[in-house]
Amino acid sequence: CKMKLDFSGLEPVTLHQLPNDNISDIISQTPSFKLPNDADFDGFQKAAVQMVKPAKGTTTLAFIFKEGIIVAADSRASMGGYISSQSVKKIIEINPYLLGTMAGGAADCQFWHRNLGIK
Repeated sequence: CKMKLDFSGLEPVTLHQLPNDNISDIISQTPSFKLPNDADFDGFQKAAVQMVKPAKGTTTLAFIFKEGIIVAADSRASMGGYISSQSVKKIIEINPYLLGTMAGGAADCQFWHRNLGIK
């Protein structure tokens, strides 16, 4: 089964796509997102920010685009306030068809890298 991603929401609306230059048409054609149904929207925002606010951790990103895939990760290893390395390779090739990104304890990362590579 081949998955097809829908990128139509990411395409910008240009003026030549619209029937006329009426501002209400432009606004109605612009992609948007729904806001939560909450009487105290400011309070909701404060609570939501605290809920998703990262305190620490590794940053890894992956993007699919027409020409392929790009994967990125930070390269710092730390233990509490101590930075042990600035050049850790956190993107690993598990096999010719699978990449992985490492986060967490080094022993756990080594375990999963070794075990996923043989399956």
